[in-house]
Amino acid sequence: MAYIDLRQMSRMFFDMAHRVTHANTDISFKVEQGSVVVILGPSGAGKSTLLNILGGMG
Repeated sequence: MAYIDLRQMSRMFFDMAHRVTHANTDISFKVEQGSVVVILGPSGAGKSTLLNILGGMG
């Protein structure tokens, strides 16, 4: 059984003019207990957003 099971997660933000910015789109993955996971990507790719959601802060 997966320790973390994320399915089709998407996160978007709206600015004051109601324009949409997609931080993460359709992300799915599983992490087994005891696994080591690395999240890589360029600046602005949504790494912090993903971790905030997983931590319950997003």
